[in-house]
Amino acid sequence: MGTGSQEMSMKIGIILHPYDEDKPAGLARTIFELTKGMLEIDKDNEYIIFVKNKPRRDPELPGNNWRLEVLGGGMFWLDHLRRAPRADVYLFNTPVMPFFWKPLKSVVIALDFAYWHLSSQALENQIRRIITFLLHKFSLHKADLVVAISHATKEDVVKLFGINKEKITVVWCGFKKICAVEAKKVPLPQKFFFFAGIIKPRKNVFNIVKAFYEFNKIHTEYCLVLAGNPAHGEYHDAILRFVKEKKLEEKVLFIGHLDDRELSYVYRRTEALVFPTLIEGFGYPVLEVMDCGVPVITSDRSSLKEIGGDAALLVNPYSPDEIARAMNDITEKPELRRDLVERGIAQSKQFSWHKAGRELLTLVEKLNT
Repeated sequence: MGTGSQEMSMKIGIILHPYDEDKPAGLARTIFELTKGMLEIDKDNEYIIFVKNKPRRDPELPGNNWRLEVLGGGMFWLDHLRRAPRADVYLFNTPVMPFFWKPLKSVVIALDFAYWHLSSQALENQIRRIITFLLHKFSLHKADLVVAISHATKEDVVKLFGINKEKITVVWCGFKKICAVEAKKVPLPQKFFFFAGIIKPRKNVFNIVKAFYEFNKIHTEYCLVLAGNPAHGEYHDAILRFVKEKKLEEKVLFIGHLDDRELSYVYRRTEALVFPTLIEGFGYPVLEVMDCGVPVITSDRSSLKEIGGDAALLVNPYSPDEIARAMNDITEKPELRRDLVERGIAQSKQFSWHKAGRELLTLVEKLNT
């Protein structure tokens, strides 16, 4: 129960889904940290954390003013909310709401719509894409308030789904302070540029490798280190063929998934993060690296241009030549590098999960008045 007066407190329902996955991706991480951010600062209200299935262990959330409710599975599992303990305001961490029941007050969080912008041509994927789009449109219109995690996402919600911009508020996410974590040594070359993320088309890894090939013609002492689980398939194979064809086997290094301690070690030693991905709801590595005092090369589109701002080198992600020029500038212009480091540290201070949680709580309380 909340520690504030009974008359003043309200019940906030948070749909924590996905949760308890074997390998949590960015979505699960984002919604968990937003939930944690609210609970860290709010001891007055009561929280009901709704999950789909019984987790292997309860979420490690702060405070004692929350309890867990398991809704159960099935296609329409969110409609089980009508029989569950009631909340005054419901926070849906993805743009999916119950079909046959409308909460008294509801907030939907929109992260990104990569499935729409970067769709596979396979028929099965096209069908899934359309179903997801219609489900999101239904939920975004049904919600009382939409929270977008970037201005780029807000623009998408308006353009793709026809939602009134007055209904949408932007709340920037926080990030994990990786370089505050004790470092664990990883075998690394002396000089290198770094990318972290899964090897998928949306992450634009092939163009990073092509850019490095051009850059490396002049700066032969550098390597490119790629961290992340490979998504085995044609895209990954095409990159490997290019690396072999250009004789880059000893220059382009795939080092697999890194934990936070290993990332802490790598971040501190890289020349720069190269992260010109095609679409991101929110680019965590950009802020993590800036906080470590390292320059960033990132994309001039989606949320990355606002998160990077004037503290990063923004490039056209479809242009390997432009990415290569940015790598060259960081290497050859020490004043630019120092400026990017200074700006990056200042930029990263604008983002925190504590701040995001406070802004979310303010919106929820305002909606309940």
